Amino acid sequence: MSRNSGDLNELRDIIMQAQTRQDPYPQDPAARITVGRDGQIYRGDPTDDEPVSRVHHGTFAGARALSRRLAADQRFARTRMPVGTVYVDEPDVCGWAYSITTELAEHYTLFAFFDGREYRVKLVEPALEQLVRLGIIGAHDGHLYADGTICLSETRGAGQPTLEEAYSKSVLWALGMGFVRNGHRFPFAAEGR
Repeated sequence: MSRNSGDLNELRDIIMQAQTRQDPYPQDPAARITVGRDGQIYRGDPTDDEPVSRVHHGTFAGARALSRRLAADQRFARTRMPVGTVYVDEPDVCGWAYSITTELAEHYTLFAFFDGREYRVKLVEPALEQLVRLGIIGAHDGHLYADGTICLSETRGAGQPTLEEAYSKSVLWALGMGFVRNGHRFPFAAEGR
């Protein structure tokens, strides 16, 4: 173990080498950075029994990573999302607006966005979240929150890891919501059956 004695170049080299190898948690202690309880940065593991936290050596969410994600999303939207899908880039919101018509001939406009961790989808039209707020449709029954966000996973408020998964699940949700709107149970959820 060696304490960081101000050699930022060595820390940078360790991180950059790990990123080049795509190895966020190096097994070799000499190629690892840890942090002690007091905030002290170590190169390697301490020799005493001091508890340390491992540092994830992967890249910070830099502009390059964001532009790669956006480029991949643009390719997906252009080739697999409905014609007319639009990327909205406003100061408070960035994401994909798209419209679909379900097998029940119901029209939905949806908005998929990356929240910094995952992709979530918000219902734009029809304004069904008002029915949730009024208690006409239960949030659990319709898998729709009062703010218009669709429940896309088992974890409350969670989305999906990719735009593709968020988009495809939102289309399935829209069909299921059509059943709910017609007085039936949501057909694509095991609970409540």
